[in-house]
Amino acid sequence: MTLATSPRAPARSLPLAAGSSVAVRRLSGVKIFIPFIALVAVWWAVQAVGQYPERVLVSPARVWDTLVLLFSHGILAEYISTSMSMIGIAAVISLAIGVPVGFLVGSNRYAARGLESFLRFLQGVSGIAWLPLVIIWFGFTHTTTLVVVIYTLIVPIIFNTMVGVRAVPEYYALALRSLGASRVRLITDVYLPGALPSIVVGLRLGMGYGWRALIAAEMLVRQGGLGDLIFGARTSGQIDRIIGGMILIGTLYIIVDRLLVQPLENLTVARWGVLRK
Repeated sequence: MTLATSPRAPARSLPLAAGSSVAVRRLSGVKIFIPFIALVAVWWAVQAVGQYPERVLVSPARVWDTLVLLFSHGILAEYISTSMSMIGIAAVISLAIGVPVGFLVGSNRYAARGLESFLRFLQGVSGIAWLPLVIIWFGFTHTTTLVVVIYTLIVPIIFNTMVGVRAVPEYYALALRSLGASRVRLITDVYLPGALPSIVVGLRLGMGYGWRALIAAEMLVRQGGLGDLIFGARTSGQIDRIIGGMILIGTLYIIVDRLLVQPLENLTVARWGVLRK
């Protein structure tokens, strides 16, 4: 009897193992929302116990109703589309200019050494610090917002592209040159794959900095966007719009980061074996 039943024991554990792995994955998905749920609970409790007037703090339900109302009238979609289109255009322009410039600087050791401190200096001067000067140059227009966001995005992209190119071992290029490869082949087969993880890191950093610069620029320029939404609500004391706009700003950044930037990072950084999960 023992010999007949012993082979069946492992088969019974397989559904349990599969079920436990599914449960773990579901639990991991739920854990992401725990801090947000806790924050809303604390917010609701503080507002209910403190009995604050609406000009100081409103309930989460009031913020939700305001967002639904703005969305149903198409106002919210207009503000969101303005911000998203601005960050999208800035990201495309920054990549189109920043990556080639980073390659040119990184491919020359003297240029890399000479410009490294200068690029760090530009990184220290945030795009928000440029806003007063850019407003004088271009006025309160979309051009001002675009210039500030591009500046904030392009500097990390150039710097990290340069670092990525310099990090590629020289003997890879020497080996390909010995086989008669052209310079274009060196770029496409050696330097670009080797620098791609650093380029994606630069894009991710730039998107984070650029998103904050975008909101700040929209607050001052007042030509639409989520920054304009929350800054305009300040004049009339609409706390529900301000808090709702803040929630949307954080939510949209998470969506852009998780749905666009992080998958790109997984396809590049993980491909070369340097991404730790």
